[in-house]
Amino acid sequence: MFDKRLKSHFHWPLFWVTLALTAIGFLNLYSATYDISEKGISPLFLSQLIWFGIGMTVAFAILLMDYRVFLRLAYPLYILSVLLLLAVVFFGKEVAGNRNWLVIGPLTMQPSEFAKITFIIVLARYLADHPSFQGYSLKELVRPLSLLLPPLVLIVMGKDIGSSLFLVLTFASLLLFSGVKRNVVLLSLIVALVGGVGVYKKLLSDHQRARIEAFIHPEADPKGKGYHLLQSKITVGSGRFFGKGYLRGIHSKLLYLPEKHTDFIFPVLAEEWGFFGSSIVLALYLALLVIGVQLALKAKERFGVFLALGMTALFFWQIAINIGGVLGLMPLTGVTLPLLSYGGSSLVTVLVGIGLLMNISMRRFMF
Repeated sequence: MFDKRLKSHFHWPLFWVTLALTAIGFLNLYSATYDISEKGISPLFLSQLIWFGIGMTVAFAILLMDYRVFLRLAYPLYILSVLLLLAVVFFGKEVAGNRNWLVIGPLTMQPSEFAKITFIIVLARYLADHPSFQGYSLKELVRPLSLLLPPLVLIVMGKDIGSSLFLVLTFASLLLFSGVKRNVVLLSLIVALVGGVGVYKKLLSDHQRARIEAFIHPEADPKGKGYHLLQSKITVGSGRFFGKGYLRGIHSKLLYLPEKHTDFIFPVLAEEWGFFGSSIVLALYLALLVIGVQLALKAKERFGVFLALGMTALFFWQIAINIGGVLGLMPLTGVTLPLLSYGGSSLVTVLVGIGLLMNISMRRFMF
């Protein structure tokens, strides 16, 4: 029978923050895909509505079960995600030089999005089962690294650098929270520096290297490599304080801004709603992250703590990398902005993560 205490522990602030961001996301996506010369709603907008329905259904199903069931399902789900990534390598659909899409009947999905969730679940289980009160040594990190490498290598093989970056950053975030010896941190920084140079020279495509070069000197090739970033900055700046008004964004409507419904959805918002509207969205994102950290700290057992922290870290890095990229604070990586960008797999992943956070909150009384 349904325990009434679950209802009393429902986290309404998290629900309202998610609802507000989703509503803003749909309004902004409608504007980004709006074409004055055509009648009706964009197919991209309708597709996002369908994926939102799927994501909400999955999130609701997660609320109905005890999140600790994922302790038992952690490794099976992890293996399934690796198999899906392997299928992408051999049968995946290539888009813009990246092979990270898998077509299953009428649906096109990104298994790398599913892998983010399953990796957090399996890493949370490992850290919960193997505490280290003096900090993990290099030897103790062999098994966690063995969990990271299979999905990481397969995602890199598909040249989805953005998703591979999320795995590494989430992995590092959880380990730093759980405790790592100082010499391991220093060694990791050296390996990351050397490995980053190697990845840049050997693994990145010409398109991906061009994004890094454009970040350093966008003005060197304003009509080529630097076009995306320069147009993004111009679009954001043109919004000024209160913006130009809904559906009145000149740069997005005249197609100066590329990929405006995915990577560059934030400049669409900034142009139409200005600094004021952008600040509201950033405040909502900050509230989402603060709630996530609070739920992790209030969780009554280790698996819940690491699961909540992992999901919150994933949201943080996705927000920071997307907005940092379109503002020119870091290289563009082609990642979506949670609950705002178009992308079915990404939207479902975020809603599943929020569902898990809500689940952890609702079942605190059980311990």
